[in-house]
Amino acid sequence: MTSGAPRADVWGVVTVHRPAQVPPLLGDLAPQVTGIIVVDDGSGAEFDVIRADIASTGAQVITLESNRGIGAALNHGIRCAIEHGASAVVTFDQDSTIAPGFVAALGAAHEHARAHDVPAGPVVPEFFADVSQAGSSTPQGVVHAAHAIQSGMYLPSEVLERVGLMDEALFIDLVDTDFEIRCLDADLPCIVAPGLRLPHRLGARYRVPGPLGAVLPTLTLSTPFRYYYRARNRIVVGRRHPRHRSRLRRDARADYAYFLIAWMLARPRSTMRKLLIAGFRDGRAERLGRMSPELAADAARVTWRARPV
Repeated sequence: MTSGAPRADVWGVVTVHRPAQVPPLLGDLAPQVTGIIVVDDGSGAEFDVIRADIASTGAQVITLESNRGIGAALNHGIRCAIEHGASAVVTFDQDSTIAPGFVAALGAAHEHARAHDVPAGPVVPEFFADVSQAGSSTPQGVVHAAHAIQSGMYLPSEVLERVGLMDEALFIDLVDTDFEIRCLDADLPCIVAPGLRLPHRLGARYRVPGPLGAVLPTLTLSTPFRYYYRARNRIVVGRRHPRHRSRLRRDARADYAYFLIAWMLARPRSTMRKLLIAGFRDGRAERLGRMSPELAADAARVTWRARPV
């Protein structure tokens, strides 16, 4: 392989959970990769028809019997791709969309770094949902990532061999942050493909009523249960990576502001408070994995004092 040539045998791994349809992403991704593995993370038997429709596109479908979380779903797909001889894997969520040449641009960014002897690990698009993931640049024109989200992440097989897979115990939220920092500590920093964009929907948009609406007329809110995992994993990841305390504290302050807003808009607020306190408590106690069924039932009853946009 020449230093500037794209890598062969790149596989796509797409995670889905209770998909409403065959993800349009699959049609856009198929011409850009050697093969696609779709991991269904515990959607249940009622989604058998959609899984069959996904399989009819030529994708290999892996069905997890229960909801194992994004880390486990990604790891199942990545292992399968490596077993098929993948030299690199590109991971996606079910609601991502990509343009032609997306995967090639990720691979070209990695090969550019290799050609200039710049250490590089995973590659992500410069823009994720119109938010820049770019940080500082090297004299050779390699752009490091300031932060990285796993959907649209290009993972060379040698990075996975050195760093390992995603931490399944985190379940969801900050799984990619933990992986990114582990890569950085292994001298395989995440880089971006300059100018590349990945359109993506980050949560749902709401219009905020009352006095708060004058400051935040619209706001993105996650599904209520996610705030438990975000609070818990923020504690865990912060403790796990003390060398990156400054960055993680900065990120945590932003999260805590969102936690406050989520609490203010939650109905009932007492349940959102319970979710956040449980997350902080379990994070300090290193209780990882899936949240308890009782807490999940509480989270399912939370609604927002806001109107969907």
